[in-house]
Order: sequence, then structure tokens, then C-alpha cells
Amino acid sequence: MRRFGLVLALVLAGPVRAEDAVLDVARATVTLQDGRAVEVSEGCWLSAKRCVDTAREVRRLQVEKEELRQHAGGAPLVKVLVALALGAGLGFTVAQLVR
Repeated sequence: MRRFGLVLALVLAGPVRAEDAVLDVARATVTLQDGRAVEVSEGCWLSAKRCVDTAREVRRLQVEKEELRQHAGGAPLVKVLVALALGAGLGFTVAQLVR
């Protein structure tokens, strides 16, 4: 019965658009379980299934990000200096050959 009341309140509150498991609200008054009324504007509510799916996807992306960080590693300073020296030496050699 409370769900019906919430839906009815949202529909009567103003422009509302619902797509799949997302409810887009322009303005509404929501009655909480403890009886308090809360004014909501410019909000978006997700269904319980959508919240769980979103949380699961966020967690999966965090794990993937951490794995990529671990595998990427940092370029050691020695490798960078060697590459820079080889590049400078090669550039100098090419410049001498062109002359």
C-alpha cells in the first residue's frame, strides 16, 4: 500500500518520466517510513535491482582499475635516462650525417 501511495504522490507531484528501472522526478513530496515528509526536486531514483546492478558494476570497475595499475607499473628512472641518451645520440648522429 505504501508503494502505491509513493507512486501516486510522485505522479501528482509534477512532471515525471519513467524508463525501465529509472524514475526521473522534477519535484515531489516523499513520505518516509517514519512518517516524515521530504521535498525532493530534480532527482532520479533507481529500482532496487538497478541499484544492485550499478553497485556491482562500480565494484567490478574498481577491481579492473586496480589490476591495471598493478600491471602497468612505473617506468624506472634508469630506463627513461637510457632512452633519452639513445635518442639524443641517434639525433646527433643523424644531424652529423646530414651535414
